Amino acid sequence: MDSRKLKRSVRWHWLSVMFASSTLWVGCASTAIPVACDPPRSFSPDLPVHGISAHRGGVLGCPDNTLGAFQRAICLGVHQIELDVRATADAVLVVAHDNRMTGHGGQSVTISQSTLAEVQALELGPCTEKRDCQQHIPTLEDVLAIMPTNIWINLDIKENDPLVARLVAETVAKLDRVDQVIFGARAKAAPAVWQVERESGVTGWIGNMSRQLLRSQYIDTTIASCDEFIQLTFLRGKPSRKTLDGLKQAGVHVNYSWLKEKDEEDLRDKLAPLLKRGVDFVLVDHVNPAMKIVESLGISPVVPQWKGQPPFSCSALPQCLDNP
Repeated sequence: MDSRKLKRSVRWHWLSVMFASSTLWVGCASTAIPVACDPPRSFSPDLPVHGISAHRGGVLGCPDNTLGAFQRAICLGVHQIELDVRATADAVLVVAHDNRMTGHGGQSVTISQSTLAEVQALELGPCTEKRDCQQHIPTLEDVLAIMPTNIWINLDIKENDPLVARLVAETVAKLDRVDQVIFGARAKAAPAVWQVERESGVTGWIGNMSRQLLRSQYIDTTIASCDEFIQLTFLRGKPSRKTLDGLKQAGVHVNYSWLKEKDEEDLRDKLAPLLKRGVDFVLVDHVNPAMKIVESLGISPVVPQWKGQPPFSCSALPQCLDNP
């Protein structure tokens, strides 16, 4: 076990002890864990250092968390794509935010109680301008197959289950995507990801999704766990520059979730200050205006790159990639 993962294990042991006694957290200042993390790692030079994250692929005329949505976000040059992962009853990883999903015709399916075939039979609706391109719930492997190598994949493991987390990490490692994936993991899931990293000999990026009652608690546990990413939410307001500076000094990168504004001026009023304060990636619903705003701030769109033959052509949109 390398030193960083060992320190993570030590931290989560002590954090679990602390969480068992809620009086340590409620009504008092947060407690730091007196063990130093290793120096922060640098991003791959091919990956963006800041920019726009397409929340569930963004609102771009396709149902969210579908291949069509991700394809369009990629072609707009987003810097990160956020997506959600769950496991079917037959242990296949699919991309969906909710366990119970309803299709455009009113049919429903409960992912954890259904087979992959049953899940993918659900029709989510077509993409606009491509009415014959019916979208379905994709597998994680199908989604990773279309992702460029030079954007971040913010992968939220929705189930706080070590078996699901292990399957996610093994899938990502098998497809050689570890270096660009942020594993959004909760307390029981994170150690399973670390275990796969240790076995495979590669080190990924952990985003702590075990949010606490207070933002200060969430920040302290993230730093204490040696996690590389945190996802702050609008529910606690904009993070202060002091908060962001403290996270940076600890080697923690910041995602902010999320901005829903559609109007470009309204979106600019919220987006620009977050980036200027030091947030790394801002999750947004409406990607088109967001990309215009960040370009005006000097952040260039990503020109997607793939290993080998591109899975689709941005010059020939829209294309239907979903044919289960």
